[in-house]
Amino acid sequence: MILYENAGAGGREFAVTSMFNNADKFKIRYLSISKPIDVVKKELESAIPERGSVPDIEVVSLADFYFKDTLVPLKWVSERGVAIELLKGEKNLFTKLVEFFDGLESNSYVFLDSLTDLARAAVNRLGWENFVDLLKGIRVYCIKNNILLTALLTSEVFEKGKEEEMLDQADGVVIFEWSVEKDTILRWMYFRKFLGLLPKIEKERIVKYSVKIDPVIGFTISRIMRVM
Repeated sequence: MILYENAGAGGREFAVTSMFNNADKFKIRYLSISKPIDVVKKELESAIPERGSVPDIEVVSLADFYFKDTLVPLKWVSERGVAIELLKGEKNLFTKLVEFFDGLESNSYVFLDSLTDLARAAVNRLGWENFVDLLKGIRVYCIKNNILLTALLTSEVFEKGKEEEMLDQADGVVIFEWSVEKDTILRWMYFRKFLGLLPKIEKERIVKYSVKIDPVIGFTISRIMRVM
């Protein structure tokens, strides 16, 4: 499932709230493409400030490999300094990504925190067609192994054709966007596609949901807009 959001419109909060609420039901892994583990943990602690303790969520970071071939010094982003395997050049961001999925057990729940960062890296290092093929392979692998993968994609970073190609690889696409109504700024959510769920939404004539971020419970739906 891809959470496609205008920056700050609620997609990340939706994902974090979902992880928090299901931490006692699934083995959850937070896969960070460009953020070190300590940064992710600090963000999780502040995501729902009045909720209390953060549930048990395993954080995996590929930041070392994301920044490996950039101008950013690895000591800025790495908790372990310049690792030997990085110096040897035997691994890269995408081989580590494959290793991550190979190591998952069935019925896992994975949140990939930035499909945007992953796609940006792919443009320069892997090639777009190879990246799309990788997404296709990940989708098949997740279906076969009953893995729920949720990935966050920031809107309007890539040209429309590339966005559509990425969205086409997901069984579900949830849109999060801003709107300005008179003097009020609102967050809205709606389902662009969702295998198995969309027919039920269409039957109920639901167009979209108005959402809010609550400091105690996180992402909430405040009202539903229907077609009358």
